[in-house]
Amino acid sequence: MRDSLGAPIAYCPKRRGYYYTDDSFAVPGQLITADQRELLSCLATNYEVLAQNDTRATEAYTALAELLQRLSGKAAPSMKLHHIPGDGVVPFRAILRPESAVMMPHRAIPSTLRRFYRGRTELQTDIFEFYDSYEFIPALLASGVSYTIEHPKWLKSRLLQFIERLHNLNSG
Repeated sequence: MRDSLGAPIAYCPKRRGYYYTDDSFAVPGQLITADQRELLSCLATNYEVLAQNDTRATEAYTALAELLQRLSGKAAPSMKLHHIPGDGVVPFRAILRPESAVMMPHRAIPSTLRRFYRGRTELQTDIFEFYDSYEFIPALLASGVSYTIEHPKWLKSRLLQFIERLHNLNSG
């Protein structure tokens, strides 16, 4: 600190540590460029949208958005922004093939999955969009329909981890 910031410090051999020789010294604040401020502001907006779309973590996302907004140096908006769900945030898209697609081409979408449902392809796969896999996976399991996850592959891994965690919690 003495060399890089010019801090007035000295070593005390008796206490085996450093101390300030001038109490008026203050460590300078972090310098943030205009681009970094803009990035922090964009991240704050992103977390505001997530707070509106993820009911499980609304408080955490809101607190994070407020912190990022303060760090950006920009004043927080005086009124709550009204976002279209997903506005500014790109949802994850899952393509799932139901086990019974061949037998029932005009099947109904289970109620637990309706809010995620975006359509059906010509190949009889269902398209779902979601912002939080930890909200989508329980809805998928509660649907009562056996699906094969065709895309994305990471969702299949996360589903298997979720099931393994449930199994471990309940096997003892």
